[in-house]
Amino acid sequence: VIEESSGIPGRFLYMENTAGSAPSVVEYVLSPGKLGTVFSGTPPRITRVNPGSQLEGVVDVGMCADTLSLENGIVHYQMSTMEFTNALKSSGNSENRKVRFVKVEEVGLKSKPAMALTEEMTIPLPTGKLGVVFKGNQFPAVITRVNSDSSLLGKVAPGMAVDVVTVKRRDHMEMNASEVGTLLKSTSDIPGRMLKIRDPAYKYDFARMPDELEVVLPAGKLGCTFTGNPPVPKTFRENSPVTGSIPPGMFVDCLVLPDGFRRSGFNTREFVTLLNQTTEEDGRVLILKNIKNCEPSVREEVFPMDKTVTLPTGRIGLSFKGRKNARISRLHDDCKLAGQVYKGMIVDTITIPGGSSFSGMT
Repeated sequence: VIEESSGIPGRFLYMENTAGSAPSVVEYVLSPGKLGTVFSGTPPRITRVNPGSQLEGVVDVGMCADTLSLENGIVHYQMSTMEFTNALKSSGNSENRKVRFVKVEEVGLKSKPAMALTEEMTIPLPTGKLGVVFKGNQFPAVITRVNSDSSLLGKVAPGMAVDVVTVKRRDHMEMNASEVGTLLKSTSDIPGRMLKIRDPAYKYDFARMPDELEVVLPAGKLGCTFTGNPPVPKTFRENSPVTGSIPPGMFVDCLVLPDGFRRSGFNTREFVTLLNQTTEEDGRVLILKNIKNCEPSVREEVFPMDKTVTLPTGRIGLSFKGRKNARISRLHDDCKLAGQVYKGMIVDTITIPGGSSFSGMT
């Protein structure tokens, strides 16, 4: 029309300034810094684009943030406004953040791709909150959700079950959701934790706590504390030689010494006293039992049939009782025979250098 009427004077061109409409889907790479845009609800819906915002003229009010792709490869799906804004703030200095905005009434939201369950995987856990939800009143605890701001997003899949959590060289196993949550929360400041998860379909491959376990102790201090009746290992020093040998969830049922002495049914005070008296003995054996399904053994002491010890010079630190036979009634703190003789043993014979021998003594 303009070309055909080019020779006619007095023509007018009427123009109207109207805002253009964004397409149904806008994928935009964000610059570092703030967006200058207000979001609300779930999914995050744009309620205001401030003047000077990097999204001004790019998106329309009412569009929703569908996905957020971060520089580290993590992609957030189906976010709330809080999850979206937290992810933006934590990556505010990144130059490669990409947001997919959509007119949700027209195209909907992308579904999060389902991670495939794997037979088994072990993952190092960072300190702090994990942002993972577990469910299950019975063992094993199952992962039901990984939050969009979780450090484990993309590393673990919902549906996987907890096999073992390792903290300071101790393996925690056979836990329900409450036990897993309590353990992870109480150890959130400890670096080096490991999480072993597996497909719950492989139920026979999960680690199981034994009903009974024998642990051979080295000579010297164990570097751990015990509590309760029966004694339960409580804390371990960093250099404890038995940290990895004593699993959580087991109690001390019996102590067996290399000479055959055996004692069970003790409380923590009695057990620790016996440990301290036998510190120099190599080859002591702890018999541990499962707290969940085992009862402590009855109180019992089994002595060696006979034992010959060499007496040191000076005070030996023993007390005796008995009208017919001398019986050891006490080992004093300075006893030089601690770990070699035991309270309750009967003195049969004392031999003096030179040939003299004494027996049948009270």
